[in-house]
Amino acid sequence: MIKNYFLLVKFQVVVFLFLALPSFGGDTVVKNVLANGTTVLFKETTGNGIIAGVIFIKGGSMEDPEGKKGLTNLTMSMLLKGSKNYTAFQISKVFEDSGGYISTSVNEEYATIEFALRTDDFGQGLKVIKDIIFNPLFPQDRLEMEKRNVIAQIRAKKEEGFSYGLDQLRKEIYKGTPYQYSPLGREKDVKGITVQDLKKRWKELLEGGRFVVSFVGDMPYSKAEERIKAVFSRIKPSSYSYPNYQFRIEGKRCKTVKREGAQATILFGYNAPTCREEGYFAMKVLNGILGSGFTSRLFQQLREKEGLAYAVGSFFPTRINMGRLIAYIGTAPDNTKKAVNGIVKVVDSIGDGITDEELKTAKEKIIGHFLLEHQTRAKQAWYIGWFETIGMGYQMDRQYPEMINKVRKEDVYQVWKGYLTTGYRCVIVKP
Repeated sequence: MIKNYFLLVKFQVVVFLFLALPSFGGDTVVKNVLANGTTVLFKETTGNGIIAGVIFIKGGSMEDPEGKKGLTNLTMSMLLKGSKNYTAFQISKVFEDSGGYISTSVNEEYATIEFALRTDDFGQGLKVIKDIIFNPLFPQDRLEMEKRNVIAQIRAKKEEGFSYGLDQLRKEIYKGTPYQYSPLGREKDVKGITVQDLKKRWKELLEGGRFVVSFVGDMPYSKAEERIKAVFSRIKPSSYSYPNYQFRIEGKRCKTVKREGAQATILFGYNAPTCREEGYFAMKVLNGILGSGFTSRLFQQLREKEGLAYAVGSFFPTRINMGRLIAYIGTAPDNTKKAVNGIVKVVDSIGDGITDEELKTAKEKIIGHFLLEHQTRAKQAWYIGWFETIGMGYQMDRQYPEMINKVRKEDVYQVWKGYLTTGYRCVIVKP
């Protein structure tokens, strides 16, 4: 506990120092919506000649058709496996030789291409990205290798209690919607995905209204503008609106699944606000109080006081559709019943009120983490693009700490009452 105390003091000092800073990497974001619907965001910084960018593409794995779960993930990863004018090796080499990187990722609601390099090499980097976007090859031999890699990842998740449990919980808290599947997809579906499937999917994604492109770097927008437009203005014009999916958790249900291992893993899923609902920021604070870090109620009660937990906490991922708060614990199989009852009891305890200290500490953790994340241009580019992509607007990147600080005890109680008391789904993974 003495160690924990000094860690907390150190963290609060860091938070104070960052709160005292006037900005993190520049104040002005230029926003330019191109004629084809592509949104370009650009923030100029000063430093050692680095620029980072993130290309957000709206519509992630939730758009994978039945029988092709995992298609978007494969499509995005295959973009870097070769284009008309660049091999996979050459694509990576351009960015790595410049001290940077290029990578792709996919979640349920968007896909990304992320990159960084020296500003001197910005033109060459965009040239490569242009070829990736408009001339991907999707080579058959690389597809077979990538499919084997993805299948290995899917199988590996089954060997780890938390990942396996989370995939089982998805089926319960997003029942009947595309969100019930991991972006990696299903093994049987991945095996059947073809080059033609990838080409069709990329054609669907390559629409202007889906693209939000954000840059943060040590150069003025006026110097980068024409190069950026030369790439992204060529995308087919379109508009895009996210589809709406609904599934509300009602009642209290638990299911047990068996897997080999020495530990039991328990996960609870509760209703929570989406990023577009009024209670979003209050739920962020509630999650901080409930299960974020060693000062949280779940940690203090179930690990420190009762000694039940190997790992314990909660998280509240931001979603456009169907917000959820997830609480979890890893414990000895003999303690399963105590741990299940313990999570329910701790979640219910919010109804008895929260203290000023809990509210203050939760806000400091959230804001401190948010500001620490902004210490790289890559993360700054990611956040302004992400907020714009999910519909909150890039301005939220600067407003977020203020919105968290505005949350009152009454707000926390209201989101607890409105969401966490309506029911839950629970998955118990045990030997």
